[in-house]
Amino acid sequence: MKESIIIKNLGPLKDIHIEEIKPFTVFIGESGSGKSTLMKVISLFRWIYKMQNIRSYLKTSKVNSPFRFRMDSYLKQTGIDEFMKSNPEIIYTTTFDNGMTYEIKFQNHKLSFSKNIINASDLHFNKISFISETRNIIPLWANRGASLTGGYLGFYFHEVFKDFDLASDSIKDVELKHLGLKFLVKKSHSGKNYRIESKNNEKFDIEFRNSSSGTQTSVPIILISQFFAQNFKFEDAFNSSVLKYLSSADSLTEFKAVKNLSDINKKIYIHIEEPELSLFPDAQCKLMDDLIKNCFIDNTNPIELLVSTHSPYIVNYLNLLIKKFDKNENDAKYNYDELTVYQVANGSLINLMAKNERLVNTNPLSDTINDIYNEYEKLG
Repeated sequence: MKESIIIKNLGPLKDIHIEEIKPFTVFIGESGSGKSTLMKVISLFRWIYKMQNIRSYLKTSKVNSPFRFRMDSYLKQTGIDEFMKSNPEIIYTTTFDNGMTYEIKFQNHKLSFSKNIINASDLHFNKISFISETRNIIPLWANRGASLTGGYLGFYFHEVFKDFDLASDSIKDVELKHLGLKFLVKKSHSGKNYRIESKNNEKFDIEFRNSSSGTQTSVPIILISQFFAQNFKFEDAFNSSVLKYLSSADSLTEFKAVKNLSDINKKIYIHIEEPELSLFPDAQCKLMDDLIKNCFIDNTNPIELLVSTHSPYIVNYLNLLIKKFDKNENDAKYNYDELTVYQVANGSLINLMAKNERLVNTNPLSDTINDIYNEYEKLG
């Protein structure tokens, strides 16, 4: 399945066209350039497509679909409604090897589908995870949030916290190789006690909430990516989704599964905002090593990764990962052919993948350093 997306006149995004969203896609750009908005739109339309698959599965299994798509609610929930004044256009398309295409369009403030029912042969069951920049609140929320009546910190925070909590049910310790630390989940009288432990000679054991800011922002990335790559059970999520709607429609007796879960294509989409938050450049690169290993090397589940960043270090480091892949190194590595890096600027995208070499063109990301050097030279 190939995905493409067109976005026009949505806040800072004026004219976006991604012909193929690669398994590993990176957006880099200045603050306010639209990176997060772009990633949220892709995440939202992947979720809508997931729900279209569930609805199609139910209908072809002789169940009248018990839910409708409420775009106004989705836009408000995700904060995208703030950009609706300029009458935006969004077209998300999936294309299959058999020639079938399915379009989801948002035009004139209305959602529409090119085909109401997805063919049984094309059905997918997807999981969408969004690791937001607000993940640094998790250590405090984990200890106190549940007791805060009416406490709400926004859709994306609660989504990442839900995934973090689910992951920590299955995984009790995680190596933080980029920091030389270990994250532990221990039992306590209140449920879970999250702790950080040193791996070097200076032994210490502290609460997660008392750890450094770089530790607090990177633990959710490593924990959640490892969970979805290795521990996530599609069966549990699928059964939960299907049974929920069967029960609400009181259609358990009429249900005749058109296809077994084992025969349905599956995929996990992980979206990460600013993985570099509060990390020294060296730690940023080592974090990418662990992320690549989790998602693409040590994984048992199929993963696709989408990252937004301000960090030229991360983008430059991708060239080393490409080189290691080409040299068949036994290390973190990634295939150039399955990677795309875009610079988000002036409401559109600049593809940074070099055409004649297997590398990312990082020259546009060096302008600030060159300007500083040139001004330094002028001062004599």
